[in-house]
Amino acid sequence: MHLLVVDWDYFFPTPAAGAPVDADAHLYAWPVAEDAVHVEMIWLRRVRTFLAAGVPLPYCKGFLDFWDRFGLSSDAPLFYADSNAWAGQLFPSNLGGTGPWESVHLYDAHHDCGYKQTHRSFEDWQARGPISAENWLLAHYWAGSRLYVHFPPWRESIRRPTEEPLIPVSMAIDNGQAPNVVFDAVFVCRSGAWVPSWCDEQFGVFLEACPVSRRAEIPQNLWNQPRPDVLRMVEMERAVTDSLPK
Repeated sequence: MHLLVVDWDYFFPTPAAGAPVDADAHLYAWPVAEDAVHVEMIWLRRVRTFLAAGVPLPYCKGFLDFWDRFGLSSDAPLFYADSNAWAGQLFPSNLGGTGPWESVHLYDAHHDCGYKQTHRSFEDWQARGPISAENWLLAHYWAGSRLYVHFPPWRESIRRPTEEPLIPVSMAIDNGQAPNVVFDAVFVCRSGAWVPSWCDEQFGVFLEACPVSRRAEIPQNLWNQPRPDVLRMVEMERAVTDSLPK
């Protein structure tokens, strides 16, 4: 059995993840954390920064025909959540199977195979855990799956940023060709700490376009889809300000 995992930030170019660096790169210098502040509340401040700089808001790109190339089994379910950490808990047993996935293919701006800033080694992670959005593929490596990471085509070079996963993993920039497998399950994460809330409408379109007959939203705390409309909030603030006596 084979698992396809797609991180929504695959479609959102950022300089830190290898997109071309330009004069607006400083606008993307975002600290990230999977909490309510960074998933929801902080985007109001960030949208103000773009508007104040006179820079058009960035949106996701290249997702409309993404699903066309993949082979999916007739009963493959689509699971979705905000965090990719949930993909580390998804195994063939969730579908009535046994053992590990034969392969896990991740389409992502990040490799999610553990980072030395958090764990010194795979063995260190084994001893301490936990499973998170940064290391969930370690769980599938531990189980015995073959792992493949496909970076987005907007990434300029596999050498920037430098990748140092904690485990052996096949990593390449996506060339547009599909893996020669039929996927038995699909997991999609929104990555709300990495992708702005003003892209949530696009995310809904992406989910609906997935050619599966079964969909399963994973219950979670940090999940409003769509998130509060920060552009509408800014418009309301301006309307209130304009209505005040001069």
